[in-house]
Amino acid sequence: MTSKLWLLLAIPILLKLLKRRPLPPREARLPFEQERVLLLGASSGVGRDLALVYAKRGSRICLVARRQTELEKVREECIALGLDAEKVIMFAGDVSNTSDLISIRDVIYNAWEGLDTLHILAGLPSTLTLLGQAGVDLSPVPSSRASYTGIKRRDFHVGGATFPDVPGGIPTKEGLDVVAADARKLSEVNYVGTLLALTCFLPLLSATSKSPVVHHLSSVAAGITPPHRVVYGSTKGAALIAMEAARVECEGCGVRFFSLLPGTINNDFRLKLSTSGQPGRDETKMSSIKSGLESLLLSPETVVKTIFTNLSLNPAPQPLIPYPPFSWFRSLDVPPNSTQYIPSLYTWAKLMTFTPLGYLYVEPRARVKYGLPRW
Repeated sequence: MTSKLWLLLAIPILLKLLKRRPLPPREARLPFEQERVLLLGASSGVGRDLALVYAKRGSRICLVARRQTELEKVREECIALGLDAEKVIMFAGDVSNTSDLISIRDVIYNAWEGLDTLHILAGLPSTLTLLGQAGVDLSPVPSSRASYTGIKRRDFHVGGATFPDVPGGIPTKEGLDVVAADARKLSEVNYVGTLLALTCFLPLLSATSKSPVVHHLSSVAAGITPPHRVVYGSTKGAALIAMEAARVECEGCGVRFFSLLPGTINNDFRLKLSTSGQPGRDETKMSSIKSGLESLLLSPETVVKTIFTNLSLNPAPQPLIPYPPFSWFRSLDVPPNSTQYIPSLYTWAKLMTFTPLGYLYVEPRARVKYGLPRW
């Protein structure tokens, strides 16, 4: 009996001793002060926050955004934190403009002879419902119309053109033009900009860095069907697919790909004006997001910390199960995850969408979160 007890006690100790040790972090191979970083979309929000952390580390950083004045402010903040002015490059440009991207690449290569870390952060929001953007939204209450399915119906209302047998109106040409303009502009920045950045900088990363990484700031809206995010979510979803497809295509080139899919961040991103001049909703003030059981509102510090935690991981494949005998089989080694949802509850929500719980639980909660009827 005693020998069996000792055996039971010895097993966890033996497993701990035989557990495969994690590989050293990325900074062991690429020290912070040597890192060459490009931030596409660095004038505000998460881009600015990342720049300030890199400045404290002493890294070489290139700040890119369309707003020259805001870029200059971020540059001054970086220098005020002790970063040598010669380590900061500033470029006012558009990620969807091919000439601007080539100029940025040339500037970086001439100054640093290469690139280690690419952050694709530029983005535009759209926080109205699709039909609301066109001026014809759904009534929050059921109509008296009967449905052959027996399910309650809602009528479209608010503005729009009169149309036979369509209660409340129908979108006008002006309304459709608004949707078209926003969709094209968001596609240019959120999707095309990501495609062009990957195309432009991947060869430079692969050829000149000891540990190249590309990070794309995506959104939970790219992976989970989002109300009030039809245009935004579809463009971010396309960009996420571009990142993942490029990762598969470029396997073996040495570049690590990582996309972060955060929920609502407590900053002013959603307040940017859309192409049509329509202001975004300040959703950080909504009680369904700011408080409640899910604690959905993310601090910028949490987002930045999560990004740096993931980028510091050693990109080499490691055992899926770090204990013998599984750790002895190289065929079971996997690299770090290429995507991550935060908060983590969104990972479970994504899995639920493949089951009836997507309709029964996830979608009603999403409608309530963004101020729509639960239905």
